[in-house]
Amino acid sequence: MEFTLPALKQQSFSKWFNKKVPRTDNMEERIVYPGIKLSCSTKSRDLRSEITPGHIFITYEKETEKFYHKVLGSNNQFALLPKRLYSHCFHNINIHSIPPNNRITVRLTESTSVILPYIPDDFVTQKRSKRGSMVRKTRGAVKKMKLEHDEQLNSQWNGKKKKYVGWVTQVLSPDTETAGDAGINGFRLKAYLRDKLQEYENALLITVPNPFADSENISDICNDPEQAVALTTVLHFLHHYGRNFLKSQ
Repeated sequence: MEFTLPALKQQSFSKWFNKKVPRTDNMEERIVYPGIKLSCSTKSRDLRSEITPGHIFITYEKETEKFYHKVLGSNNQFALLPKRLYSHCFHNINIHSIPPNNRITVRLTESTSVILPYIPDDFVTQKRSKRGSMVRKTRGAVKKMKLEHDEQLNSQWNGKKKKYVGWVTQVLSPDTETAGDAGINGFRLKAYLRDKLQEYENALLITVPNPFADSENISDICNDPEQAVALTTVLHFLHHYGRNFLKSQ
């Protein structure tokens, strides 16, 4: 697994590694992963356009065992990396790619290795919180859609229960719907799927993405908003079209 910050240069390592961060209290804070100095103040309005991952310093407070991500301004003052710039400096980080406890061993030199946070700990908390709210929202939306669908069916059937007969069977009967809920009939859908699958089999340059990539179990899928929606779509397909479809394979 590659570290999220650029590799150190020898000059930066020699100048900053293990140096104490100036503080007004008695807490000892040392630099464990040096960055480079900004060409502007840490309070500059242009900070977002000036800062890059290479400007980030990681420091360690021994007494509290906490890591900090900081930047060094042109006035030689250290400041915490603003939370609003987390995504700017650590972009395209998937929550599934974060190692356990958000820690990774990084080799700085032939003889020096340190344990560092993969991304800021606060950023992990933000991602988990956002993910949780998205999952709750997705589940709520799916439940609402199901309730609305059930209410619509009850209204159409005047409160009488009706056995679900699914897609069109080869032999039509009085109970067979030509297309459930005014949807496409199963014969056309089945023919389309077979054509597309054969196209994928014959093509040399087509790569079909896996909607459940990086998820090792159902829990991982359900905790990922996009994958949860994909799984729900699969379930809905099987419910409406897949019973006879699976039997015919």
